[in-house]
Amino acid sequence: MATQKIAVSSRADWLKLRADDVTASVAGALFGVHPYVSAYGLFSLKTGLTSDDAEEGDAMRRGRLLEPVAVQMLREDRPDWKIKHNSGPGQVYLRDPALRIGATPDIFVTCKERGRGVIQVKNIEPRVFREKWQGGSSKGEIEIPLWIVIQAIVEARLSGADFACVTPLVVSYGVSMPILDIPLHDGIWNKLVEKVGAFWGENVAKNVAPPPDYAQDGALIAAMYGQADGTTIDLSRDNRIMEILAERELLKAREKDGNDAEKRRKELDAEIIHKLGSATVADLGNGVTVSAPTTHRGAYEVKPTSYRAVKVKGFKLPAGPGAKPAEDVA
Repeated sequence: MATQKIAVSSRADWLKLRADDVTASVAGALFGVHPYVSAYGLFSLKTGLTSDDAEEGDAMRRGRLLEPVAVQMLREDRPDWKIKHNSGPGQVYLRDPALRIGATPDIFVTCKERGRGVIQVKNIEPRVFREKWQGGSSKGEIEIPLWIVIQAIVEARLSGADFACVTPLVVSYGVSMPILDIPLHDGIWNKLVEKVGAFWGENVAKNVAPPPDYAQDGALIAAMYGQADGTTIDLSRDNRIMEILAERELLKAREKDGNDAEKRRKELDAEIIHKLGSATVADLGNGVTVSAPTTHRGAYEVKPTSYRAVKVKGFKLPAGPGAKPAEDVA
């Protein structure tokens, strides 16, 4: 089926159009390479467990305000290109209804020598550009992150473009914006089509969530299960949770030595809350319980918030080198 080109009338309209598709900007999640969205997060979004209509944050506002700057720089650097900013009243959304893949390219271009192209604009803080694109050195060779490569390939395929580029707009004391070509590999597109088909057919249609990435999905899980309902569940046959508690206890003893232990412990807490779901307490047998009640924090100089703090009762580490038993641990 041919790609549909749909006029966008508003942000609400755009969000509605995107709801039924895996879009180019998050397609990398299905490959496990997206820095902000996991396959589990994408599943939660497409099944209605979470919402895509978040308030505009600082990063989103920065991108919205600086994108026209990138367009103007592109016009100055490539005066021979015919450039159309895909924004405002003339914005279009592209989708393949059979594959359920969609995209909203930032810029369409026409070049006499190269044909039609699509351009992505990425507004990037200098430190992030150095660490994520240049291997940690300001003089390092630029390597485009794979999730961006996947995004460009989707946008090029849906728009019928002959080439694709990404322009990382790096704003520091000055402004730099290299124009980087992205090879249009058929193999990546074919693999994406396969993954998207499995996602809609095996995950969403059958309501089978992909495994969470607890390092990436901790905040999402906390939001999904933010309110404990006071119930107790039986996890006495869950061997994994005992492994979690053992590792967690050792990590807590090391947290004062650095942030790595605390970061890993928070991943384990996210896994515990995921197992609990909305339940407040899990009974693990032999007098061991894990609880995660909702804690409400009052408003002082910030808005009131609530969160779930994991608490362990009755668990003891097996005796051994470095083992330190504890009766009650937060």
